[in-house]
Amino acid sequence: MSKRGSIAVSVVALGAMTMSTLSLGQASAAPATEPSGDAVEPQACEWVSEESVSDVRAVSNLEGTFAWNQDAVTGNEELRHVLYEGVSQYLCGVHGNVAEVAQGASSLNQAVTDGDRIVALRVEGDVRNSFVATIEECLDEAPIQTVLGCTCAGNPADGRASANAEVTGFTVAALLERAQPVEEANAITFTAQDGYAVTLPLSYVQQRHSVIVTEVGGAAIDEALGCQNQLWLGATSARSFVRDVVSIKVESLPQEPGVPTLQGLNQPNVGVVEGAVE
Repeated sequence: MSKRGSIAVSVVALGAMTMSTLSLGQASAAPATEPSGDAVEPQACEWVSEESVSDVRAVSNLEGTFAWNQDAVTGNEELRHVLYEGVSQYLCGVHGNVAEVAQGASSLNQAVTDGDRIVALRVEGDVRNSFVATIEECLDEAPIQTVLGCTCAGNPADGRASANAEVTGFTVAALLERAQPVEEANAITFTAQDGYAVTLPLSYVQQRHSVIVTEVGGAAIDEALGCQNQLWLGATSARSFVRDVVSIKVESLPQEPGVPTLQGLNQPNVGVVEGAVE
């Protein structure tokens, strides 16, 4: 028996491996023998549990084409639900909300906030040009609109905490170009309005799409995700996605900070959201 057909699926976010450029792939399986020549209608495929495996009918020869793409973009309501509601306070780079983290936060916020509203970013540290730039200035100088992946590090295989989102904001690269880090600089720290901070290797941030996001899915980020801005990084777990960034500090540390890893966790973190048989 030989069957022909093709199956197309839409894949949402390759998790930590997703970059801003969407990719398209295709795989084809060659038949073991020549087809019989009789046309056969395409057969539908569905996932089956181990308990129902006895109901599956074996096919001796199967040929066709399997195609996939990453053009599925998650809506804001679903993104907020699967990635931000009811999760650990640090799972997706949310606020620290702990006393020791908040100590000293008020000094960092000087000149960059108007009450609770973030109006500017401070860029400082081991750079030739420290500066404070308004959010509007940053958006004018280095705007970007792209699709990035956002995945929680603890997302299980085929879990729902993985998404592609259309984001708008400004690039960290442009801020660094303006600041001109010294040659010895090897670390960069993003600090939130409440003092929560994430330190990453400078080269790590420079080698991937690094965006301070102000809009998600065409909506202001405060409406979409409940924060004023957020760091998004290509090919990185959302654990490093600091929200409400007010300060970016470049440093020359004795030892370069470690690279975020996903060892032992689900990779490439694919979630199949829809499929079609042609």
